[in-house]
Amino acid sequence: MLAPVLRSWGNRVVREAESLSETGYSVTAMMRCDHSITRNGVSYVCAPLARGRLQRFIKLPLVLWFAIRFRADVYHLHNPDMLPLAFCLRLLGKKVIYDTHEDYSRRLLMREWIPYFLRKPLSILISFSERFISNVVSAVLVTQDHQVAKFSKRTRLLRNAPYIPFRVKKEVESLRIGINSEADVYRLVYAGGISKERGLFIMTEALYALNAQGVPARLWLIGPELSPCLDEAKKLPGWEFVDYIGLQPHEVVFSYMSKADVGLVVLEDVGDHASARPSKLFEYMAWGLPFVASDFGCWKSFVGGKGGLWIQPGSATLLSDALRFLYYNTEERAVLSNEGKKFFSDFNWERESEVLLEVYRSILS
Repeated sequence: MLAPVLRSWGNRVVREAESLSETGYSVTAMMRCDHSITRNGVSYVCAPLARGRLQRFIKLPLVLWFAIRFRADVYHLHNPDMLPLAFCLRLLGKKVIYDTHEDYSRRLLMREWIPYFLRKPLSILISFSERFISNVVSAVLVTQDHQVAKFSKRTRLLRNAPYIPFRVKKEVESLRIGINSEADVYRLVYAGGISKERGLFIMTEALYALNAQGVPARLWLIGPELSPCLDEAKKLPGWEFVDYIGLQPHEVVFSYMSKADVGLVVLEDVGDHASARPSKLFEYMAWGLPFVASDFGCWKSFVGGKGGLWIQPGSATLLSDALRFLYYNTEERAVLSNEGKKFFSDFNWERESEVLLEVYRSILS
């Protein structure tokens, strides 16, 4: 596995690596980590240290050199950063899987660090490169249904289903004991990348409105800042009701989810948000956590409209109304909680990972 940009815990790469290891494969993953470690049967090695995106690009030859020296039977590469390496490894006759976690042809249009006039050209370039490489590599894995038709016939849909093995449940039970959750506080949680487009300001405004109306709500805000937004959010009156936890390992995130009353996933209708399926939505349901989510048809139809309340994106008023309704209707929260648990019993990584294992069997046969 080559994913030098991603951290070595709590993501799609780790789920895939551990599933392969459990099946008997010997798996080594190059990722962002402080030191090399073997965990749950997977050997994690440190990616070349890079400060900023330019250094990551400059150090790609080091990643390629590691891959060549390793002499793996299959090279599983993640996200567009690895497109040049996927091509080079195929030229060398290696078996290569390209795994794209998002629809980057849309997601790049939202990247604020890219000058506005470059976003569209880069989006077209990445889209073309991914389509080209899909005809070159041994297999392609995508997360969204509409991506399957965009790439070659070697493409398979591998959705981001929640992954909560028994050992994680046991660790969450231990971690949640140390989390202070006041009995009289209506506790909300958001877990994921933090930005304006992912609802930061909407959530903060709704918090202020709830408390002004007598609902003692607080928000656990967990995740990395994707674009500069926290300094601006801290100036809002609702920020006093936010507990910013920052970036945490998945087990810690789950422990907060397990102690919250309602989960939030109120993304704005930009980029590929409406067509992507956010992992956090399914993770809330896995922990029996009712949610309030943006009313996107793709999301709602996939879960059968169950597990939470759906609101028009971009409205702090609608969000505060939905949260106030759930605060005063504990029986409805219990119904939604049970719906979420039922959904998780049908849609989980244990079932979804069969696609991954089938792809590997096919390539290696």
